[in-house]
Amino acid sequence: MIEDRQVAVLLDQAEVQRRLGNVRGALGLAQRALTIDPDHAAAHATLAVILLDGRRLAAAGIEARAALALDGNDPYIHRVAAAVLTAERKLADAWAHCLIALQAPEPPPEAHVLAARIQVLQGDDARARELLHDALALHAMHTGALTALARLELGAGHHAEAARWIELALRSDPGDRPAHLAAGHIALAAGDATGAERHARFVLEAHADDRDALALWAAIQARRSRVLGAWWRWNLWITLGDDRRRIAILLGSFVLARLAIIVTDELGYPGLAAALQLGWLAMCVYTWVAPGLFRRMLARALATVRLDPEF
Repeated sequence: MIEDRQVAVLLDQAEVQRRLGNVRGALGLAQRALTIDPDHAAAHATLAVILLDGRRLAAAGIEARAALALDGNDPYIHRVAAAVLTAERKLADAWAHCLIALQAPEPPPEAHVLAARIQVLQGDDARARELLHDALALHAMHTGALTALARLELGAGHHAEAARWIELALRSDPGDRPAHLAAGHIALAAGDATGAERHARFVLEAHADDRDALALWAAIQARRSRVLGAWWRWNLWITLGDDRRRIAILLGSFVLARLAIIVTDELGYPGLAAALQLGWLAMCVYTWVAPGLFRRMLARALATVRLDPEF
């Protein structure tokens, strides 16, 4: 019994640290819980969630499977498994586990939020909205559900609705990291780079290595600098998808440029062909120089961020 209480306390502390964004601290607490009871299913599940937050997907999958093997009846463990499978983009399997979590006698709002995320990834925004409103019926000011609704409306281009939901989310929890990130993207979409920077800065001052906040910060700087922002948008676009897509885009752009130069020259426009050749060379130099300049611009901007003394 004493060991059970010790494990429960450690897991509660780990969850608090995870919510604060302290992945390293949360990880240590969950691992301490497992040294007390290596077969504690909930401890393995909690560790899986923390590893998922730390983007250690393979390790999170191992812990989620271990938790399921130890207790295949706990709805919480099925919800954790669904979260890991969602991150792995195994949406059919994730949905199956999520349904088990939703069939619990009193499913928490978090289960509905996760189910909504799976539906969004499957392209069913209407069903996602229903699930998020179900979450709000259970908890009218659930920060996660409000933030998810804000992101959903932003994706649909409903900026006013997105702003309304994210305002409620921040009112519910003024320190919530995902809510601030969503608020930053909503502000940026509305053309308010200063407002977006305020939200990104809030997250970065506590966690300077937060990748999502750094991505938001980069998007803000890209919006402010049209020259360097063009490279950032181009780079972001070509990095979406797999390697074959990237190679096809790069080879395709080279072939089209060469064809344009050859055709204009053959049609008797040597001046235009020379201009296209110089333009292609300038583009190559730009893509070589722009990354370094963009990083320097980000470094200068981030130098104004005051880090948390405990970072």
